[in-house]
Amino acid sequence: MRKPLRFKRKKKRVSFLRSRLFWYITGILFFLTFLFYTVVLSPWLQIKEVHVTGVQEIPQERLLAALDAKLWWNWFGAPTNSILLFDIKGAEEKLSFVFPAILHVAIKRSLSRTLMVKIQEREQIGTWCLPSEADKGSTCFAIDINGVPFKEVQEQGKYVVFDFKGEPTLGQELLTPSLVSTLLDFKERFQEAGELSRFLTTTFKIGMQNEVQGVSEEGWRILLDLKENMDWQQTKLQLVLEQKIPVEKRGELEYIDLRFGDQAYIKYQD
Repeated sequence: MRKPLRFKRKKKRVSFLRSRLFWYITGILFFLTFLFYTVVLSPWLQIKEVHVTGVQEIPQERLLAALDAKLWWNWFGAPTNSILLFDIKGAEEKLSFVFPAILHVAIKRSLSRTLMVKIQEREQIGTWCLPSEADKGSTCFAIDINGVPFKEVQEQGKYVVFDFKGEPTLGQELLTPSLVSTLLDFKERFQEAGELSRFLTTTFKIGMQNEVQGVSEEGWRILLDLKENMDWQQTKLQLVLEQKIPVEKRGELEYIDLRFGDQAYIKYQD
C-alpha cells in the first residue's frame, strides 16, 4: 500500500518594510536625528549672551575674548555654541590660567541662554620686588593674601614690601599663606597700637633660616625668629617700646632683637 504524499507549506516571506526590526531601527535613527538637532543645532539652545560680574581691574573685553574660543566648536562637523554642550570646567580653567589676577571663577548656565560668569579677583596686600639692576629700577609684583604674585606693578605704593629671594611665576605661590598672615598680623598690631608703641612696618626682609627683619618707617629694624612664639615676641616689643625707649629717641635706634627667650636686645646707632 502506497504512503500518502505529504507536502510542506512554504512560509510566506514578510516584506522588509513590514518587519519590526526595520521600524525599530528607523525610530531610533529618527530620535537620534531629532536629538542631535535639538541639542546641537536648535537656535533655542544657542548661547545668546555672556554676562560677567565681579571684574574690577581685568579688562572685560579681554576676558570675553578669552571665552570666545570656548563658545563655538564643532560637533561631528556641525558648528555650535549650544549652551547644553558648553564646557564649563574647561572655560573656568582657561580663564584662571590666562588671568593670574583671578582668585576664583564660577560659570553657570541660565534659562535665558545666558552664561553667567562670576569673577573674584585677587586683592593686593603687599609687594615683592626683584633685586634692582645698576641702570634699571626694580621689577615689582603685587602679592595677595595667599602669597601669590598676580600682576606687575610699577611702584611699591602703600603696601608692605616682602624682600625675599625667589623666582616669581604669576598665579603660583611664592610665599606661604601662613607666613604672609603672620607678618601682616605683626604689622597691623603695631600700626593700631597705643601712642607709645605705635609704628608702621614698611618692609619684611625674609631670610632662609626662619629669620625675618621688619623695617620701620623710621628706618630701625626688628629682628624676629619665626620658629619662636610670635605672640611673645610681639609682647616683648610692645613692652620695650612703652617702657624702655622714649618716642623721641626712636630715630636713634638701629635695631631691637627679639629672637632670644625672654630677652630683647636694643642697639642704638653709633
